[in-house]
Amino acid sequence: MRRLFVILCWCASSCAAKATDPAAVDDTAAVVDTSDNASIDGASGGDIGANITCGENWAQGYCVKFTFHGQKFDGRTFTLQRDLTGTSSTVVFGNSHMQPPAASLAIHDTWQLGPFKDVLDFTLVFGNLVDAPGFPPFVPNAADYPFSCKPPYVDFSYGNIRYRSTCPGLQGDINVKLWTATPGQQFTGRFSGHLQQYLPGPGGSDDCNPSDAAATCKSALNTVDVEGTFGLTLPALNSDVAP
Repeated sequence: MRRLFVILCWCASSCAAKATDPAAVDDTAAVVDTSDNASIDGASGGDIGANITCGENWAQGYCVKFTFHGQKFDGRTFTLQRDLTGTSSTVVFGNSHMQPPAASLAIHDTWQLGPFKDVLDFTLVFGNLVDAPGFPPFVPNAADYPFSCKPPYVDFSYGNIRYRSTCPGLQGDINVKLWTATPGQQFTGRFSGHLQQYLPGPGGSDDCNPSDAAATCKSALNTVDVEGTFGLTLPALNSDVAP
């Protein structure tokens, strides 16, 4: 089972994705590698795709393009898309560790890429959506949320390097186009920006604390540009399976 552990009042849940407009996005899981030096030739859950367009008309799913810069993967570019319909522990919508009516939302997905099954762990955290005593909302409505030390944020690991949008000074944003906190309704949008190598300590860190951020974000040798879209039909609160 895929698991997502989120500090403070974040949460993650499992969700399924499907393109409602076939012209916008294929609704199969796929990976496309467009770089000269990459050897990715497949992905868990789907076949190699071609000409993937990260359209916005997902009923249940996401698409994300990565462009790497720096030492290890400099110049590598590829795109992933996932139909999440009926998946478990991928879209998390819950409040089991918060005071209702607080409810937190996230996507956490794991890919195995290429002949050596290289792991890419992708997380898109929105955090608490609904105001509640002791749990202020991070995404209380449809709006544009610039990258900051707080949710919403993008976080992923690939090739034993972790990247995150919470480091100081990074340009980017997560735009929520359709907002809801009601199961069965649509939560959609897009994201893009620049991520930096992230080195959390064994005991965790507070990305809004300058001294912690100086340690977790001390290396800027590896960075990545991301852009993508998401569309979720919210599952029942604290459900393990997406609609």
